[in-house]
Amino acid sequence: MKISYKTVTWYSQLAAIILFILVWYVGFCVGRYWVSPGRMGTDAPLTGVVNAAVFRCTTPANSFISSVFYKDRVGLTFSDGRRMTLPHALSADGARYVNTDESIVFWNKGNGAFVTEQGTTTYDGCVTK
Repeated sequence: MKISYKTVTWYSQLAAIILFILVWYVGFCVGRYWVSPGRMGTDAPLTGVVNAAVFRCTTPANSFISSVFYKDRVGLTFSDGRRMTLPHALSADGARYVNTDESIVFWNKGNGAFVTEQGTTTYDGCVTK
């Protein structure tokens, strides 16, 4: 059987249609993965986002905290790779977010923030630009 590359056959049309559908489907799946909520540091849906900010910190040196603020919680991604969601808690000044036993606390006021873990400040001097 001789193969002709310049002739359009029903085989080539079928192959083109299948390839088009396959490429579209793979692109759709990859796109859904890249905008999935877990990649933003929280398992909550992206709907209801109030604000988002990246805080650059002086302690530890060259660290950052990426935050996504919702009405009642904040999703955090730390420069060391950890991710967590903390619910909003009462605060006299600024915004305070804590885990259930208050061993991790994220404080935010204006364009500044800091994190305490087990009573020790682990991220300090954090500001948005």
